[in-house]
Amino acid sequence: MAVERTHGSVSELYAKHASTEECQDFVKLLNSKKLAKTLFALRCKAGLTQKELAAKTGLTQSKVSKIEHSQDVTLTIGDILQYCEGLNVQLHLGLMPEGLPLVHKVKFHWTELQKHLVTIREISKGDSAMESAARDFTYEAAHNITNGLLECLGKVMPIQEKEELFTVSAPSGSKEDPEECSPAVLSGRFCHQEE
Repeated sequence: MAVERTHGSVSELYAKHASTEECQDFVKLLNSKKLAKTLFALRCKAGLTQKELAAKTGLTQSKVSKIEHSQDVTLTIGDILQYCEGLNVQLHLGLMPEGLPLVHKVKFHWTELQKHLVTIREISKGDSAMESAARDFTYEAAHNITNGLLECLGKVMPIQEKEELFTVSAPSGSKEDPEECSPAVLSGRFCHQEE
C-alpha cells in the first residue's frame, strides 16, 4: 500500500523532485503568471467555462485560454478589460513611483478610502434610509479601521504600563453602546498592559 504524501504547495512538491536551480526556475515561472491565474480563479468562481466567457466577451475560447496561460507581462490591458467585462469585474490600475516609501503608500490608500466614503455620503443624500445605511457603514468602517490601526500600533510600540494610547467616545445621540466606546474599555482592549 502506497503512503499518501501531502505538500503545502506545488513548489514544495516540485522541490522534492527537482534540482535547486530547476525549482527556482519553476517558482519564478509561477510568480510570472499571478495575474493570469487570478483571472482563471475569477472565471471558475463565476461558474463559467472558457467557452461561456468567450460568448459573453466576444473573445474566442482559444483567446480566453491563452490569457489564462500567459505570463503577466504579455497580457494587454485591452485583453484584461475584455476578460473582466464578461465577469462583471472592474480593473483598477495604480501607478506609483518605484521606491515610494511605505508610509506614502498608506497615505495614498487612506486618501482613496476617504474619497469612497465621501462618494457614499453624496450618493445617499436625500434618501433617509440610504443616509442611515451610509452612517452605519461609516461607523463600522471607523471601528474596523481603528481596531486594525491599534492592533498594528500595539505590535510596534513597546509595552507601557497603564498608559492609554488615546481615548475615544461615541458622539452624542449615536447608536453605539456607550460601554463599547468608553475610554476604559478601549484602552483595556487595545493597549498592552502588564498585570
